Amino acid sequence: MALNHETREIIAQAQQIGTKSSEIPVVREVLKETQLETQKVSLDAHHCNPKTTAQIHQAGGVYLTQVKDNQSILFQQCKELATIQTGIAEVIENDKANGRVTLRRAKFFSMLQETLAPRWKESGINTVVVVERETFTIAKKKSTIETSYYISNQAINCDDIESSTVELSQAVRKHWGVESDNWIRDVTFGEDGVKVKAGNQAQIMSRLRSFAITLIRKTGVTNFQASIERFIDSPPTLESLLRQVNFL
Repeated sequence: MALNHETREIIAQAQQIGTKSSEIPVVREVLKETQLETQKVSLDAHHCNPKTTAQIHQAGGVYLTQVKDNQSILFQQCKELATIQTGIAEVIENDKANGRVTLRRAKFFSMLQETLAPRWKESGINTVVVVERETFTIAKKKSTIETSYYISNQAINCDDIESSTVELSQAVRKHWGVESDNWIRDVTFGEDGVKVKAGNQAQIMSRLRSFAITLIRKTGVTNFQASIERFIDSPPTLESLLRQVNFL
C-alpha cells in the first residue's frame, strides 16, 4: 500500500499473493505501474533491497529507506560511519504531545567514499541519515532513546544545506507517521488476523480501515482503541462522530 505523506491517503494498492516475502516484488511492480519510481518515495526496512533501490534510482526517483539487520553488512557500515565521520549537518526538533516530550536529532553523513558491496552499485546511495529520538513520558517520568538509520540517493546540497537536510528529516518523520497508521491497522483493527478468500477482499477491507482511521483522526482522537470501545458501548457516540465529520 502506498500512501501520501501529507494526507495519508492511499495512492496505490496491490494484491499480495502468498507469504510476506512476496511483498517485495509486488511493491516493485506497483512502483513501476504507478510511476512512483520516478517520484520521491519512502520505504520501510523490509524494502531496503538493492533491486528496489536501484529501480527507483535508475528511473530518476528519490528514495529514503530505513536500514535494519535484514541488510546486516550495510547496517553495520551505517553505524560505523556515524561514529568515525564528521556529519555534514544536523537537524534538531522538539515536540510535546500525548503526555510525551520528544527530542529528535537527525544527523547527515556522506556515503560516497564508502566501499559498498557490488549489489548496491546501481542504487546510487549518497546519504546516511541517523535519527536519535529521546522520548520523555511525563506521567512515568521515564526517558527512552531510540536510534534509527536511513539511506537515500538524495545528495545534500552544499549550497542549500538547511533545505535539503530538513526535507530528508521531515520525510523520516512523516514516514514514521504512516507506519503508525499501519500499527493501528495491525494492533487496533487486528488486520493480520482477518482471513479472506476472494482476491480483492483484503484490498477492500484495507481501504475501509484506512477510511475509518481518517474519520476518527478528523475528530482529534489520539487513542483509537478507547474510541472504538466507546463506539461499541454507545452507538449514539459513533453517530455523533459521523455527524461531526459530515459523514451523516
